[in-house]
Amino acid sequence: FRAVNFSSNSVSSKIKIDLINDVSGLSYDPKTINYLKKTKKPFVIHHMKGTPKNMQIKPIYKNVLLDIYDFFEAKLKYLRKQGIKHNNIILDPGIGFGKNLKHNITLLKNISIFHSLGLPVMLGLSRKRFIKDISKENDTKERIGGTVSSCIQAYLQGVQILRVHDVKEISQAFKVFKGLEN
Repeated sequence: FRAVNFSSNSVSSKIKIDLINDVSGLSYDPKTINYLKKTKKPFVIHHMKGTPKNMQIKPIYKNVLLDIYDFFEAKLKYLRKQGIKHNNIILDPGIGFGKNLKHNITLLKNISIFHSLGLPVMLGLSRKRFIKDISKENDTKERIGGTVSSCIQAYLQGVQILRVHDVKEISQAFKVFKGLEN
């Protein structure tokens, strides 16, 4: 993956981009919209409360599910006005991005609410802090079991895309899980 600032000229035509994952939720760089219109690449609207510097400082929501749902509705309305087609949009509620343990658990238990927006849902769950908080495992390399559990929980609720670090291990877990289902 490569970080790109669309306001600068850092997006070279030599860079092959298949998917744009904007963790700012289209909030940081106003030129991102122009790039999305021009390239028509699939992109992820990612929810993050605050900025990377302050997102974990006492994040507060009235209702984490509805607040993020409303965030996505507002972004989709904005994108429609900009002429962006919905078939290129993927939603990521941003597990761990401006959320505490309770928020993350609530989202994971109820992630299917976002399917009513009619777009694919993506989650990044690899080795997240909530896994540490639940399992008491400090070493990120030792959180693969928690990652597998979280991915299966998300899959059971219809999440279509999982962004993971340990592809081989997660792939094996799903092969076995699906093999046992049949």
